[in-house]
Amino acid sequence: MTPKGVATARGTLFVIVGPSGVGKDTLIDGARAALGQSHWFRFVRRVITRPADSGGEEHIAISEADFDAALAEGRFFHHWRAHGLGYGVPADVAGDLAAGVNVVLNGSRAEVAALRDKYPRTVTIQVTASRAAVEARLRARGREDEAQIAKRLDRLSATGLVEGALELRNEGPVADGVAALVDLIAGSCDLCATAQGLDMDFAMGAVCLAHRGNPVAARLLAGSTRVAVSFEGAEVVADLGWSSDSTLVGRDALALSSAAMEKLGLAGGECLRIARSPTPQSREVLQRKIRGGTLSAPEITGFVDDLVNGRFSPPEVAGFLVTASTNLALDEIIALTKARASHARRQRWAADVVVDKHSMGGIPGNRITPIVIPIVAAHGLTMPKTSSRAITSAAGTADMMEVMARVDLGPEEFRKVVEATGGAICWNGRLTHSPVDDVMNAINRPLGLSSALLDVSSILSKKLAAASSHVLIDLPLGPQAKTRTEEEAAHLKSLFESVGEGVGLSVRVNIADGSRPIGRGVGPLLEVIDVLDVLRSDPDAPLDLAEKAVDYAAQILEWAGGVEAGQGAARARALIASGAALAKLEEIAQHQGAHEYARSPGSFTALVTAPEAGRIASADIRTIASVARRAGAPRDKAAGVVVLAQVGAQVDKGQPLLRIHASSGQALAAAQEVLAGGAMPFAISP
Repeated sequence: MTPKGVATARGTLFVIVGPSGVGKDTLIDGARAALGQSHWFRFVRRVITRPADSGGEEHIAISEADFDAALAEGRFFHHWRAHGLGYGVPADVAGDLAAGVNVVLNGSRAEVAALRDKYPRTVTIQVTASRAAVEARLRARGREDEAQIAKRLDRLSATGLVEGALELRNEGPVADGVAALVDLIAGSCDLCATAQGLDMDFAMGAVCLAHRGNPVAARLLAGSTRVAVSFEGAEVVADLGWSSDSTLVGRDALALSSAAMEKLGLAGGECLRIARSPTPQSREVLQRKIRGGTLSAPEITGFVDDLVNGRFSPPEVAGFLVTASTNLALDEIIALTKARASHARRQRWAADVVVDKHSMGGIPGNRITPIVIPIVAAHGLTMPKTSSRAITSAAGTADMMEVMARVDLGPEEFRKVVEATGGAICWNGRLTHSPVDDVMNAINRPLGLSSALLDVSSILSKKLAAASSHVLIDLPLGPQAKTRTEEEAAHLKSLFESVGEGVGLSVRVNIADGSRPIGRGVGPLLEVIDVLDVLRSDPDAPLDLAEKAVDYAAQILEWAGGVEAGQGAARARALIASGAALAKLEEIAQHQGAHEYARSPGSFTALVTAPEAGRIASADIRTIASVARRAGAPRDKAAGVVVLAQVGAQVDKGQPLLRIHASSGQALAAAQEVLAGGAMPFAISP
């Protein structure tokens, strides 16, 4: 069966030459036995104008008249005349070469140049032997008389090595000569294989399995631990394994893990090219950075290209991350941000002004994005928001929006939503997520590195990919927030704005209170309830959430929306009061794929009450988030907690502080266990 994708493959034409008596035919027959079982090799039977029983190589006998007719009809890939005979190579050789099949031809020294002109991927192997060895072989085969033997020996003495040919000195046992010819052929051609799925995934990423009986793979990949596998311009670098089990991998196939098959877009049966994984050109760059050096923009671009293509080992990537987490100059961060964005899917919008808002996260609740976006879009600005799912918190913006509508939109679906509504709230995994993030995150998560330098580069690369022009950063500051001190906040603000300027983005950073929850609900559905209450102007809507959302919307409107300074808040409140903002959120949800959802949170509930009377001095945001996650959030959209008290408020002993919602008794018990050791969501001063 011819593999799919053969148009991208090209085989090698091997022309085996050598004078009579050097053992060329015997070696070719031996190589045919070793390699001919593979569909990636073809040993050509030449068409010759001599009888079939005349001895020598196995050939296709043809009359002079039929030879001339075949030539006239174009049935030869190549032809020539020598020693009074006509020689022809069948025309279908061209199709085999185009399909990646390696063609081995018993050729003539005089035709090598013509064959190279006709097909540049031609390798010439010249078989040679000493005069004494040739004379012994000629006498042993008994086909020539003394005069003919003398003539052939004289011709041998005058024979030089064809320019550019690989020489095979055939003096010893036949088996040694055959092995040498197989080595030269297998070591000189590209390795092609038929794609075969290996229904497995591995923690290290892409893996490929080759068969030990594949003669080309065994030679080309000897000593390799990683290989580059390519198909139609796409490439993946994979860890190499070997097997003799043909049920796992065929002799002429390469079995690839699911991750590798997906990256290359394979279904199975395609023609792959395989090579040793090349030493990355940027390895010296990587090593220089690890030693503390400073890299230029082209060097960082090259490094990121090699990183994405899997050309570095996990320890090398870890070394870079450890160094880069604390040692990147501003120009390096700018270059890294641009390089990361270049590997992400890029969005394009008709609007000149495209606004975005990003929160550094870590604060329970704080779900202002789905309030800000409909306000801004209702005003007439374009605000296509791509958000992440929760990693350590009880909900991300994508988790919350998923309660109401689809968020896993593809690029074309995303574009249509934004063009129709002016806004969107979608998961970034199919939109602006970069393969650089996949590589770095896979190494970084076990290391647990926290780096403002790398965070800024990652965040702003996504904004570049999303084609944003204005980006407002929400930077919570608090003792348990990601940013804990005013000094850290000032540094991060400066870094965001400087890198933004360097990559062509207008970036503003708003340092906000990160010491307490924002809103009441913590968990996807509970946060939806808060958002809708604010947009409906419900008198019981959480005031802190409403005020923060209006403040951020006002900043965007005054900054990018043509609203005069000091008038942004009034414009935002008017859009809420008129119902325009709520209608815009509903419109966005409809275009993304709105669905019905249960409006009631988990029915298994428990109250967390004040152990004593006093004033709430501070909130333990980590405990609040942990309780919500143990209750089932964010996977269970109905799970989470409702915050019933605020920092600064006076409470009585036994007064409710939190209400836990879970969908089962077991989940509720798990959430309560967080508090069993004495942890409390709030600190109360008598």
